[in-house]
Amino acid sequence: MAAHGIASLRYDKRTFVYGTASVPEGKKLDLNVEVLDDAKCAIEYAGSIDGVDKIFVLGHSLGGMLAPKIANENTAISGIIMMAGNARPLEQLIIEQYKYIFSAGGLTKAEEKKLETIAGQIENLNELKNYPDKTSLSLPLDLPVSYWLDLLNYDQVAEIKKVDQDILILQGERDYQVTMEDYGLWKKALLGNSKAILKSYPKLNHLFLEGEGPSYPSEYQRAGHIPDYVIKDIADWILQID
Repeated sequence: MAAHGIASLRYDKRTFVYGTASVPEGKKLDLNVEVLDDAKCAIEYAGSIDGVDKIFVLGHSLGGMLAPKIANENTAISGIIMMAGNARPLEQLIIEQYKYIFSAGGLTKAEEKKLETIAGQIENLNELKNYPDKTSLSLPLDLPVSYWLDLLNYDQVAEIKKVDQDILILQGERDYQVTMEDYGLWKKALLGNSKAILKSYPKLNHLFLEGEGPSYPSEYQRAGHIPDYVIKDIADWILQID
């Protein structure tokens, strides 16, 4: 981005660095604690730097899903860039991802058991919607009740329809975690929005790295770089916005 004259501020998600110790005293882990509060601080900091005339927020995966909410809560930003952000609920993607990964080598007894466990945890989410005070339920990804309640109450497709800023959505066509089905839902939600641009890339996976054929987790272990053409697309989009 610097080569295109665009400064960038990047930081690790606090739970990645500090785990559960990142939850402030008196609070519970939710989307605000993990993502939204820090995004707000980063936007405010960027705005305090001399020479910064516009601020854009780029989010990947969960960050992409939450970018519409960040835009609506921080109207000083000029636009959002969503890379592999899911339009469907996370719990729907979880079971789909496991089925995809397990299908690669044929389903084993252990994998069948794992799918049963996940299905049960997702069913518990339906119970949580009706009984939010239940704290003993086994939930997907070992995330706490506070986090899942926040996710269950967030509708990213409805949220993006309220965004007044410019929007760029990028999607890898080989992504098995957030798929072209999600891309199609974003496209439908933004139909007629002249401020929204969507683009997909045939060779890219969830990490926006190139490959051939179906993508699997083993592909993530190979070193690589986001292609220059993706960086250029982002830079060109930013630079043409008034």
